[in-house]
Amino acid sequence: MNFYIGCSGWSYGGWRGTFYPKDMESKDYLSYYSKFFNFVEVDSTYYNIPSRFAVIAWKNKTPFDFKFTLKFPKIITHEKKLEDVSKPLSIFFNALEPLIDKILLLLIQLPPYLSVKKGFESLQTMTRNLDTRFRYALEVRHSSWFEDKIYDFLKDQNMSMVWSVRDELTTPTVVTADQIYTRFIGDRSINEKNFGRVVKDRTTEMIEYARNFKNIQNAKLMYAMC
Repeated sequence: MNFYIGCSGWSYGGWRGTFYPKDMESKDYLSYYSKFFNFVEVDSTYYNIPSRFAVIAWKNKTPFDFKFTLKFPKIITHEKKLEDVSKPLSIFFNALEPLIDKILLLLIQLPPYLSVKKGFESLQTMTRNLDTRFRYALEVRHSSWFEDKIYDFLKDQNMSMVWSVRDELTTPTVVTADQIYTRFIGDRSINEKNFGRVVKDRTTEMIEYARNFKNIQNAKLMYAMC
């Protein structure tokens, strides 16, 4: 069983002087970050599909065994709500090709207002257009998704149901794939300048989930981020 532990991004200004040296330029952050973590979730791909030039830079700035998860662009998940998304999917997958050997999975994060009634059929249709060279994880933020038919569908796709740990909604610890992805979500209402200090202590939750990991026998990979 392999474990990958990292954070949601690396370019936070609030880390300067706490994690990053004060005099370090932002272009050197990722290389420095990769000396301490073996994994990172790229949140910026939610806002814009990256250029291949940027993707190649991420690859070259990290060790050969460093891994990435990249969030699906919002045009797919939030604007189009998974409907009629073959074109942006194709553009996204093409952009990521230079990094393919370092990608653990792609994260499909649904908006909190998208219920299973409104989104499940679209999800089923979209999965037919997914690039099979990648693994996928689904993060839902509406409790209607927590039912057996969804778990069974994800098992058929070998797609993880993200174990999302947040105040307003915590995902049941159901295993739907041979990899597990856990997101310990901090307080996103705070200003980025304060990201360099502990605002919300997740120690209790992390110990609880560590026990869950020990009880899982069939998962090949574990990912955890905060």
